Amino acid sequence: MRARLDIGAGMRCTLTVARGRQGLTIMKPALLKACLPAAALATLLTACATPPQPWADNLIVPGERIGDVQLGMPLSNLLAARGTPLRTVPISGTEATTYAFDGLAVGAHETVYWIIAKDPRYRTPAGVGPGVEQIAARAAYGKPRCVVSEGATTVYDYKDFYFSVDNSTGKVSEVGVQKKTHTCDD
Repeated sequence: MRARLDIGAGMRCTLTVARGRQGLTIMKPALLKACLPAAALATLLTACATPPQPWADNLIVPGERIGDVQLGMPLSNLLAARGTPLRTVPISGTEATTYAFDGLAVGAHETVYWIIAKDPRYRTPAGVGPGVEQIAARAAYGKPRCVVSEGATTVYDYKDFYFSVDNSTGKVSEVGVQKKTHTCDD
């Protein structure tokens, strides 16, 4: 994009804008005041032309997101970001569906309301993710809100995320993110 502002008698103010960068060439110092509106316009156009960047990480952020999937994001944005699900399964008794993607399971109806990571490439800022030893996960996050054992799995609930541990291996099998988990009775 290039904007050019000519100001009489061969004097000109040239402003060049290139995706995220802008340069301002002023032919005469007295023209600075005249060039400011063009600079402001170019800055505005640059900001509008640069779309927000999706997260390109594998970070689990409790209560917010896992990788590029964010709680509350519209279903259409989920499908645009992740592509066609590997499979979909209706959630019994609701209008919602579980969408299975590579390494993630997502519960959504019109918006995403829970995300589960089962792939070891996903990790919390403290390094907790599938495959991590239970003792390391507990050490990273301290006392959970509650602990629930069901068969071969024990769930450690921390209000806006949880991790499940396979009782036979002692390792985290999945990490789930919600605004408020529902494991505990309160």
